[in-house]
Amino acid sequence: MSGKLCTSARKWISHERLAKVLDARPDARHDRAMVMSCAVESGVLAVAALGLLLLSAAPARACGVSASGVSSCSLAEHDEAVRPRWAVGVSGLYTSTRLRFSGGLSADQIRYATLATLAYLPTAKLVLQAGAGAAFGGSLTLADGEYQFSPGPTALVGADFRAFDDGRYFLILTSGLSFSSARTHASGEAGESYQAFDLRLGAQFGLQLAQIVRPYATARVFGGPIFWRYENEAVTGTDTHHYQLGAGLAVRLSKALSVFAEGIPLGEQAVAVGIGLAR
Repeated sequence: MSGKLCTSARKWISHERLAKVLDARPDARHDRAMVMSCAVESGVLAVAALGLLLLSAAPARACGVSASGVSSCSLAEHDEAVRPRWAVGVSGLYTSTRLRFSGGLSADQIRYATLATLAYLPTAKLVLQAGAGAAFGGSLTLADGEYQFSPGPTALVGADFRAFDDGRYFLILTSGLSFSSARTHASGEAGESYQAFDLRLGAQFGLQLAQIVRPYATARVFGGPIFWRYENEAVTGTDTHHYQLGAGLAVRLSKALSVFAEGIPLGEQAVAVGIGLAR
């Protein structure tokens, strides 16, 4: 109704009639009030139209980071034209576990490592990744003493698959094959070679909150051989606990940048923190 009134008013007020707006007569003041009311209404409609245009034109490209580096991105927010194809991540890791070796030998192991990861996302559900870094310390404690780890290389390849994502809950299946190499040193003794291989399969079930925060629970099973020399003899070993149960949290800092932290209190104990960038 008011829109029709304003349209009629615009047609009705001629150039001569508009000149009366400058006068102080009652009919001039009435005309001036009508002009101002129509102008305000037009301005409000223009602002509302602009706001709707901006809201409909702004794509959501939020992306989170999981323990695997990139795979907790909310894929519901990405169409094929704008979703990221590549991601890089850097993470730090602490692990504590118990090992058993051939000959009835047991040891408690603590390791520290840092890793840089490059990931490729060929589809909206699949993540392929490779990483390299260094293990830079830790210890191997046996009944007869403690052995220190020297720094050494570590590497991994892996794949993650997003099995379910409804925009609020997500389920990610993870896999990874890793290798690390170092030397152990006991006080007053020569160093011995230490090499470990590890295959891990797992799942992460999480919740997305406000497209920013993503808490998740994780479970993994793993196994692999360890090759070491103890007292000049070759021994092989493995973990006594072949599982991990824990939780993590990923937080989106910007459209492409995210951070994460993960704690594993059960099985092989671990703490991991990292940052990722998707492009």
